[in-house]
Amino acid sequence: MRKFRAIWNHEVNQAGQIAKLLLDNKKVNINWKIILLPVFLYNVYNYRKDLRFTRKNFLFTKQLAFDAAKNIFQVKEQAWEFRRIEIKTQQILDKEKKGFYTEKIRRKQMSEIQLLIKHYLDLFESTQSRYAAIIREIYPSKGNYLAFLNTLHKAEEDVIQAAITTMRKGTKKERREWFQKVRQTTKEVRLAEADQIYK
Repeated sequence: MRKFRAIWNHEVNQAGQIAKLLLDNKKVNINWKIILLPVFLYNVYNYRKDLRFTRKNFLFTKQLAFDAAKNIFQVKEQAWEFRRIEIKTQQILDKEKKGFYTEKIRRKQMSEIQLLIKHYLDLFESTQSRYAAIIREIYPSKGNYLAFLNTLHKAEEDVIQAAITTMRKGTKKERREWFQKVRQTTKEVRLAEADQIYK
């Protein structure tokens, strides 16, 4: 269905855009270092790997919510879809050994996922097939859409706070700085996009 594809492509493109902005300082410039081809290629490889990893992290809750919403929309049981997400995230948590994913993060993500499932189900009700038109139909005013983005931001903020306090990667100060950059970049990208949709 074109509508599903348009919505998911938007999510992937937005996550990619945010990831690129966040990793801009790691981007490999073509300059005299190209003379040292192996070093240049190694740096390009690492940048692309970081980009993929960052984008994948941004899409984690969205992918779970989108797949569940699609199944629910196609007449599957909502409670079962949510249970499947609980099982999948618990399996990821059980395998986690590096301290990047914790029970507290998982619990906060479940609230974010519930919000996203409702959002996607609303979008699937649209009669439009282009993303901007879908958003304008479901959120008739820019104020409506910004209210949803604000609610989503609060849910994401809860996940971020859980990550800052429970992750075992880097120092707390480094985590705070990284997630502050994530917050700011995400907000700027979404607001710019809202301006485009409702111009």
